[in-house]
Amino acid sequence: MRHVGLKHIGCLGLVHCFAAGLLAAPFMGEYEGSFHPDPKVTFKAIGKVVQESETSYRVVLYTGPETPVTEGAYVEIYGAAQGNEVQLTGRSGGYGWGGQIKDGNLRAQSGYGQYWELKKIESRSPRAGVKPPEGAVVVLPFETGKTADLSAWTNREWKALEDGVMQCAPGKGANRTKQQFGDIKHLHIEFKLPLEPLNRGQGRANSGVYLADHYEVQVLDSFGLTHTSGDCGGLYNIARATVNACLPPEVWQTYDITFRAPRLDESGKAKELPRITVLHNGVKIHDNIEIPMNNHRAKGPLQLQDHGHPIQFRNIWIVE
Repeated sequence: MRHVGLKHIGCLGLVHCFAAGLLAAPFMGEYEGSFHPDPKVTFKAIGKVVQESETSYRVVLYTGPETPVTEGAYVEIYGAAQGNEVQLTGRSGGYGWGGQIKDGNLRAQSGYGQYWELKKIESRSPRAGVKPPEGAVVVLPFETGKTADLSAWTNREWKALEDGVMQCAPGKGANRTKQQFGDIKHLHIEFKLPLEPLNRGQGRANSGVYLADHYEVQVLDSFGLTHTSGDCGGLYNIARATVNACLPPEVWQTYDITFRAPRLDESGKAKELPRITVLHNGVKIHDNIEIPMNNHRAKGPLQLQDHGHPIQFRNIWIVE
């Protein structure tokens, strides 16, 4: 549903370039394969390898197509890079585990003979690059080979990059559309998070998408986490995403949002609360959720938050 094909990765060692905000991560990402709890049983298995320092990784392995299931297995262990491979160790589920990641293959085995065999896959949102429908208000055109057109936005400090990409200028403030919006039938937005393996929690590639300049859908690197309402896709302090649909950093991710603005009385109080539906990378994570906040707004610009990280955006359009 969220993946396209298998991709064998040649692991050529770690190449670091923090000055440019980049760090090659041949091991980090999503894996698919099988779990063998005994010689007669095999489960489809998923793996997520999360980079947590220059050379260390957290590895989450579980059975099921998208989420852990109680009748299968869930294992979380750790790895350390050694040249062109990662050595895996740890205790989880009552067992000691060992193994390695090398050349796009992940194998972990317990002292009792249980083992996982997975291959790295290409992480991709099925909604990346979709074209706006007729009549949509295109506020950031996605044009391959062309510098981004930022004429629909108010903050000229943000960077216009090639292929229609707009990048946050950390410390220069949020960016807002010049046009204001109320009810939104369909907002499509694509974002790419930098890999920041030394950061944790809210310090890891933080931003946000604000409807009517007020109602936030969180943007954060929450790949491989047990997530909260403060993680990617969450409605901050209101609703946790029903599924952690995050892809790894450095991959284009997507939101598709429907928003019904609040209905206000003559004094400005909400007669009806705003409601929102969100699809993250094609997976529905909020379904017509009420937003019980104060100081409601019936209309306002689309805001992209500056939280001090060089988040990139592209292909933003709105059907009112």
